[in-house]
This record gives sequence, C-alpha cells and structure tokens, in this order.
Amino acid sequence: MAVVDSSALIPLSWVGRLDLIDAVWDERRTTEAVREEVLTEGKPGTAALKTFLEDVQIDGTPPRSEAVAELEGVGVTDASVVLLADETETVLLANDKALVEVARTHGVECWWGTTVLLKCTKDGIVSPEEAKTVLYDLVDEGMNRHPKVYTQVQKKLDELGA
Repeated sequence: MAVVDSSALIPLSWVGRLDLIDAVWDERRTTEAVREEVLTEGKPGTAALKTFLEDVQIDGTPPRSEAVAELEGVGVTDASVVLLADETETVLLANDKALVEVARTHGVECWWGTTVLLKCTKDGIVSPEEAKTVLYDLVDEGMNRHPKVYTQVQKKLDELGA
C-alpha cells in the first residue's frame, strides 16, 4: 500500500503514466485535501487524475494536520499525507523535498516518482528505454529534478538495460 501526494500524482498525470503507480501498489490511499488539490478544472491531467482517484481510497484529513503543519512549517495538505502514511505504516509517494524531509522525521518511508520508475523497470513493467522517455517527459513537462538526480536515474536505467 502507498499514500500518494499531489506532488507525485500531478507530474505522472501530465505524461499519462499514472498506471505506473497502479503497477507497483494494489492499494493506494490519499487524503481529501490532496483530492481537492489535484482536481482543478482546466488544468492538464485533471481528467486522468479524476479517473485514477476513483480506485484510490480517500481518507479525511487527520485531526492533527493543522497542528503538525504549523509545527513543521508545511501546508495542511502535506501534513495530512504524512500523518496518514504514519498512521497506516506505509510508503509515502511524493516529489516534494520539504514534504519528504518532514515525513522522514516522522519515521515514514518515502519514495520519489523516480523510485517508482526504477522499480517498474527492475520488475520488467517498462523497458529501460521507455523509462528514460518517461523521465525525459516528466522533466520536460515541468517536474523539477536536480541535474545530478536526473543523471543518476539515467545511469541506473542504463545499468538495468545492460
């Protein structure tokens, strides 16, 4: 099971690859706050996100979200997914460095979108070449990745293809 944050959902919807999340986890959860954040009419990927979220368990915002958000210096939506992942003792899928740092202080295991891409490649769900195309498309569409991270992921994908 995984708890998914908007920072992972939105870029994957931009490139039409929300299926990669389904390939790794049978059960996905998120909070109502994330659902509201991603279902913004008139934004690219909204239709795909709406369809994807039909098969995702949507939880309410945990009661302590506002207090944790204030203490940790993150938004209530971010606090809500950290608390949900912590309460359910599951992986948090996110692409937001500040969110991941906060989640780790709560003992939450975090995966980046690139981690999902590498897992799908290792498991033979996508080929290394297809994964490189997805990675390029994600960055091209606006997913912010440090050049060093981009290069490291490309190298790993090359190794998986050898």
